[in-house]
Amino acid sequence: MASTPFSGSNKVQPENQPASIKTEIQRLLEAGTIFFSDNEEDRALAMFKKAYLLSRSISEPHVQFRCLFNLGAAYIMTGKPKKALKCLWKIKETGAQEKDGDLYFNMAAAYEDMGEYAKAVAFYRKAINEYDASQTQSIADALVKVAYCLVSTGDLALAALSFRLAGHVYRKIQQLEDGAMAMREAANYFLQSQTYAREDVLETLQACNQLCTGITNQALLGKLYNHMGLHYAELRCFGEAEQCFVEAMKLCHGENCSVRKRAVLLQNLGAIYNALEQYEKSLQYHGEAANLYGEVSSQLPSIV
Repeated sequence: MASTPFSGSNKVQPENQPASIKTEIQRLLEAGTIFFSDNEEDRALAMFKKAYLLSRSISEPHVQFRCLFNLGAAYIMTGKPKKALKCLWKIKETGAQEKDGDLYFNMAAAYEDMGEYAKAVAFYRKAINEYDASQTQSIADALVKVAYCLVSTGDLALAALSFRLAGHVYRKIQQLEDGAMAMREAANYFLQSQTYAREDVLETLQACNQLCTGITNQALLGKLYNHMGLHYAELRCFGEAEQCFVEAMKLCHGENCSVRKRAVLLQNLGAIYNALEQYEKSLQYHGEAANLYGEVSSQLPSIV
């Protein structure tokens, strides 16, 4: 999941203003960032507030831009989106001319936290338009945020398209896990939208499957294959569903798989073999699943 960006550079360049003020602002900004990385949120906020107050004593818009930007990001991270927006909108008043997609991303994040999803979508899209070609990761992250906001507004078909586009962007920069998860979400919301084209879902599932071949995280792979199997089954592509559930079963061992998860996978395979009219296999897998469910029930404490 994308996190709220802080300023890409906290370096304050000395010009004609007293060097001591700029040096102190730089120190405060760097200290605030370090405090946030150490989860000391109150101390981080204090540093960013002091930096902004000092920046008001010098007549350089780009310095105030950085200070307000970081203070706004800090407010978002601490669950104060209204205060964040005050800081971020104030940047416009400084006269700073810097082109920064992260500014719009953070404004969108603040609106999202406030539940104003339409405004959030608009500002995430502004961020996407501001990012240049070298900021591919940020573009993909913003597309995912757009998609989740669209889910919140009920526009599931458009959300699915945004997830799928994010998946393609992640694949371009070899972020295979993020790409596969985005494709999985796209397939899920295509199916929920009730307005999907079958070809869209199949294309998305195929893309997810291809991305999975490069993923080494076995716990994540198991989840992805299971979800793909369920989606293929919903499309009545039982052969593809079987392949996915079999792959998920191979990964279901040790800490990656509880008894209950294994039972669910066996039950899913049983249902698939029943649909394929392979009834002997279906009974076998349903029987194994029932035995495992029995083990789980026997481990539960008795209620008197």
